[in-house]
Formats: sequence, structure tokens, C-alpha cells
Amino acid sequence: MKPYFTPFFYSKNFFIKANSLISVFALSSSFFFQYVMNFPICNLCLLQRFCFIAIFIVSLLSIFLKVKKLFLYILNFLFITSGIIFSLRQIYLQRFATYESMSCVPEEVFRNYIIFTGHVSCAEIYYYILGLSFAEWSLIIFLILLSLNIFYIQNKRN
Repeated sequence: MKPYFTPFFYSKNFFIKANSLISVFALSSSFFFQYVMNFPICNLCLLQRFCFIAIFIVSLLSIFLKVKKLFLYILNFLFITSGIIFSLRQIYLQRFATYESMSCVPEEVFRNYIIFTGHVSCAEIYYYILGLSFAEWSLIIFLILLSLNIFYIQNKRN
């Protein structure tokens, strides 16, 4: 039996390919649940989706452009940590929030953006997959991406 996936795992761009594949998986599953299963999307879900799109774009740029990789690593960490912050905020709203703190995003900052004027609450949990909400799954995916990036940087330094 010929190992077909060996070149993928042992290539020098494995980290970049894994980032892009994980981002595509997260984006396709979020689009599936929004458009096929008709789940409403909240503002924090949109922000997390923007982070996955940005991670995917940075991964594609690092494959096709020959620029300083440090800049792309910093961008990747910025989008991953932003996604972690957004998913932690949504988990807090879903699990521990009181009525006073139920705002998804600060209205003073995002008041003029039409994309953030939805009426879906970020504190509601619409569906569980294996006992976890979508925000918790998003946090797990962002943590996997973060650990993958840290592992890659550590191995590259040695």
C-alpha cells in the first residue's frame, strides 16, 4: 500500500497547509450551519468567521508570496488571538452573563457598521455538537491553530 499522504505531512509547508485546511473546515462548517441548517448568526460569530478568513488568506499569501515570513507569522498570531478573544467573549455571554452584560460587541465602536446591526443574541445557544456550543468548538479550533503555530515556530528555531 502506497502512502499517499506522506508528502503532505513531510513537506516544508505543512504548517501553512494545515492552517489553511483547518480554516477552510471551520468556514465551511459555519456556512453549512448558517445557510443549509438555517441557524442565525450573531455578531461575535461574524467576527470569529472574519478571523478564520484572515487566517486562510495569510496562509495563502505565505504559500504564494516570497515575503518575510516573520510578518506573516505575526499576522497569523494576531488573527488567532483575536479569534480566541471573540470566542471567549461569546462563551462568557452564553454561560455566565447577566442581563447588563449581554451586549455582543461594544456598541460605541461598531454602531456605524451595518454588518453588526443584527438582532440575534450572542448569549443564546442554538445547537450543541457533542455537548459543546459553536463558540466552544470555535475556541478549540483556534487553540489547535495556536498550538500548531507555536509548535512550528519552536521547531523552526531549533
